[in-house]
Amino acid sequence: MSQINENSSMPSSLDNRRRMRTKFIQKGKLLLALYGLVLPTSISLLIFSYYPKIDVFLMSFFRWQPPSVREFIGLRNFVEAFSDPVFWQSFQLVGILLVANLIKLWPGILAAIALNRIKSDRLRYFTQVCFVVPMIIPSMIFLLIWKSFYDPDFGLVNRFLNASGGMEFLNWMDTAMPALSLKLAPLQTQFVDPVFGSVGGLILLGAFIFAASRRKELDRNRWGDYATLMAGALILPLAQLINPSPNTLYVLSIIGLVVAWMLWCAKRMGSAWIAWPFLLLAGVAVFHAELWRLPVCLLATLVLVEVIRSRKDEYEARPYFRILSLFLIGTGIFIIFLGNIWTQPIEQFKEGTPAWLGNKDLVIPAILFWGFPWVGTVGVLIYLSGLQNISQDVYEAARLDGVSPIGMIFKIELPLIMTQVRINLIFMTIGTLTMYEIFLILLGPDGGPGGKGMVPGLYMFSSAFSEGRFGYACALGMVLFVIILLLTIVYQKYVKVDK
Repeated sequence: MSQINENSSMPSSLDNRRRMRTKFIQKGKLLLALYGLVLPTSISLLIFSYYPKIDVFLMSFFRWQPPSVREFIGLRNFVEAFSDPVFWQSFQLVGILLVANLIKLWPGILAAIALNRIKSDRLRYFTQVCFVVPMIIPSMIFLLIWKSFYDPDFGLVNRFLNASGGMEFLNWMDTAMPALSLKLAPLQTQFVDPVFGSVGGLILLGAFIFAASRRKELDRNRWGDYATLMAGALILPLAQLINPSPNTLYVLSIIGLVVAWMLWCAKRMGSAWIAWPFLLLAGVAVFHAELWRLPVCLLATLVLVEVIRSRKDEYEARPYFRILSLFLIGTGIFIIFLGNIWTQPIEQFKEGTPAWLGNKDLVIPAILFWGFPWVGTVGVLIYLSGLQNISQDVYEAARLDGVSPIGMIFKIELPLIMTQVRINLIFMTIGTLTMYEIFLILLGPDGGPGGKGMVPGLYMFSSAFSEGRFGYACALGMVLFVIILLLTIVYQKYVKVDK
């Protein structure tokens, strides 16, 4: 009887092994087929995408001028990049463009919302097709068309301004704005500059207050965080006192100290460290001539926050912080736009033929107006994909609660497409920091008159192909890569749907 049981169990175990072997072979064939399909794409990415970027990183340590010159110079390119005034001045225009692009996001968002609210399926489809049609126009042709718009004699911009009366308004503004700037000058020279250091210091104080007020709990750990922030604010002022004219080794040691401090912040403060290094870096740029003001500004912020929070809880103190920060930032922006930009008459509007791309005072307005009405095809489609995923039950509940169509935008639709907004913010930031084609075609490799249109991407292009400093251009590219990476981390952390 036992012999029979043993004989019956042997085929069963043998069958199990065969099934497992067959299953393993089938799974192996499937994986082999899948990896075989992915392999060409992976090899292409490694060769044509990753290898050039790795090569850029390696060449940033060389004095490289192909095909003959290739000399290892270590970190000399990076040291020169950090002390290059033209490179860092090019970020001024980028900062203006980033702020302007935040405003330019709104036409695309509103257009996507309008498309999503069209009831007729046929009309919605037709409108979407109309938005996609401009994608077939080559970008180079699009840029050349816009360049023709700015022609002083035959351009569409000047013809429209002359026909609509806008040129007369600009001619009046050419007198009124310098006069207003002259009236605001005493406010800045007698109060803002002595107290806050500059208009930028006023805006920075508002940003410090807003960032410091985001802490919800007043636990004991905040004192360690405050000490960490103060240490970061004191690094550069103390370094400047120790060595007013730093050499290469000194610059590298300070950079290493700043990097170590940021890593300490990441460990000590958790997610809160992301915003503060950018704010302190902005403080260095604002107070570069008087760095002692940076720790003073931060200390005043922390004292103010502690005083308000000692009397109000987080919910009650929130309006105070919001109003104060918005007042300081708004006042600073008001002074900049009305008192620091249009300070002298341009004298280009009397004849009705201003040279938008040939005058150093009109280059930036022309760049900001470029692409009007700022409704990008890809951006609208991305927003529309997010809007179409919103359940109709949400809209029905909002209507029952009495939410108006305009209220739907800010209470329902905009909060629920923040993921798509984040994607467009990342694309917009990368494009703004790296693009140079627009400025090269519209203004030339020197950035137009007075270098007003110089941006980091154009400066990198000019360093490589006009000056032949390919290694230095690679180092500039690596600096841009780090800046973009940090900004992307900030967007991933703070721009998201609040579940």
